[in-house]
Amino acid sequence: MRLIAITLVLCLLSLNCATKKFVDQEIEASEVRTQRQIEDIKRQVEETQTEIRDMAKEMNLQIEGLEETNENISKMVEENQQMIAQFGQLRFQKTLSEAEANFRSDKFELTDAARGELDKFADLLIRQNKLVHIEIQGHTDSRGTKDYNMKLGQDRAESVREYLYKKHDIPLHLMNTVSYGPDKPIAENDSAGGRAKNRRVVLVVRIQF
Repeated sequence: MRLIAITLVLCLLSLNCATKKFVDQEIEASEVRTQRQIEDIKRQVEETQTEIRDMAKEMNLQIEGLEETNENISKMVEENQQMIAQFGQLRFQKTLSEAEANFRSDKFELTDAARGELDKFADLLIRQNKLVHIEIQGHTDSRGTKDYNMKLGQDRAESVREYLYKKHDIPLHLMNTVSYGPDKPIAENDSAGGRAKNRRVVLVVRIQF
């Protein structure tokens, strides 16, 4: 009986050792699998980071290309605008400010001399036979308030526009008026002669695109 008991104890001890060994092996295998998974995750992270860096470089290159393209477009637009301005200046401008054709103080009605100058101007346009746009600029001397002079400059420009339309059939849509009032003098306003020069209308003729 005692022998049986001893045998059972030995069997239990042997079984316990085998179980512990099996558990240790499973733990070791699990640790190996976990370590492999960690290494796989690290590798995937590194690959993803590399892809992100490559994408960032590519995006930076694309952005630089777009910036260069935008800069080139801006230069082209500026050059085209300068070209258009140059084409506009290929025409001419007429100023009604000569002593015999200027506007009297505080007046916007055309003098006979001014109408004669406008007749010459219209004949020149007809001879050139070009599709043009006419900007009619009204100017004044510095006497009076700013608001008064702005209106006076506008009235002077409108007088010229109306005359060219009624007398020479120049279409209204080919002419626009603008008043600069006293803001763009061509002479000093401290003398009668200087003020007379500043009371003027300038007709700027440009090719119409």
